[in-house]
Amino acid sequence: MMNLTMRGRCWKFGDNVGIDGDMMPLEFALKRETNPAVLGPYLMTGIDPDFPKKVKPGDIIVGGRRFAQGNPHIQGLIGISAHGLGLVVESIQRGSYRNAINAGVPFLPNCQGVCAQVETGDEIEVNFATGILINHTRGTQFQYQPLAASQLEIITAGGWRAQLEARVTAMRAIDFRPSPT
Repeated sequence: MMNLTMRGRCWKFGDNVGIDGDMMPLEFALKRETNPAVLGPYLMTGIDPDFPKKVKPGDIIVGGRRFAQGNPHIQGLIGISAHGLGLVVESIQRGSYRNAINAGVPFLPNCQGVCAQVETGDEIEVNFATGILINHTRGTQFQYQPLAASQLEIITAGGWRAQLEARVTAMRAIDFRPSPT
């Protein structure tokens, strides 16, 4: 199970960050690539070519309005998950919202004004279960609306595939044979 509290470096991106081109090269969506080991080295390289080399597990991407816009391809969100990052955004399109859950990315989706509260390099801590964001660099704290418990359950399982595999394994362990009478 994933810990829903992360503390690390803030990586702030502005408004209108696109899935294809900004977060991940389009070629991976066209190839339907979903291997995190393949996608991780390309995360955010459309904006910062060295981003995958600088980021560390536990760091948190903070995005502005319309983060992960465009076609709802999952590859960029799998890239975030591959690095063990959290995500806090002012807004995110519906398809990318679902794909963040499916990819197992801990995130806060509707954090109005958050970009004004952080800068790249700030040490921040986010409790994705409660919606509390603490900026340790500035000594400030903010409360945002967390995801529903059912969505957090999928994320903590590691995404939809990991949750499905766990459910199938649990079902296989059940003995469905009729009991002798």
